[in-house]
Amino acid sequence: MSSATQPQVGEFCWNELMTSDTKKAQAFYTALLGWTTQEHDMGDKTYTMFMSGDKGMGGMMQTPKDQANQIPPHWMSYICVADVEKTLEKAKSLGGTVKVPVTNVPGMGRFIIIQDPTGAHIAFWQSVA
Repeated sequence: MSSATQPQVGEFCWNELMTSDTKKAQAFYTALLGWTTQEHDMGDKTYTMFMSGDKGMGGMMQTPKDQANQIPPHWMSYICVADVEKTLEKAKSLGGTVKVPVTNVPGMGRFIIIQDPTGAHIAFWQSVA
């Protein structure tokens, strides 16, 4: 993939569905949009990638069973940043709240999830590539 097609800093770069029924969601989105899926074993869970041809469109994972009553099914958007630590510190200084601290995804990147001062959740992604 050329750098012209890679998301740039400040652009939305990934979308992720967390749901209590991944099979039903998979059937819905593949039928609705013609996406295919690739499943990846993550040890304690399966991560499903939605694909359009050879392009990843987003991912999906099962809501942890012990949190199913606390976390409704939702799509999370990720914004590309150059440095997640700096982004986290700046977000906190502007009234943001940390929901998920800096988390490494081996070989891919790192992310954070914050809650903005209005209550909305958003994720930020720093790629290792």
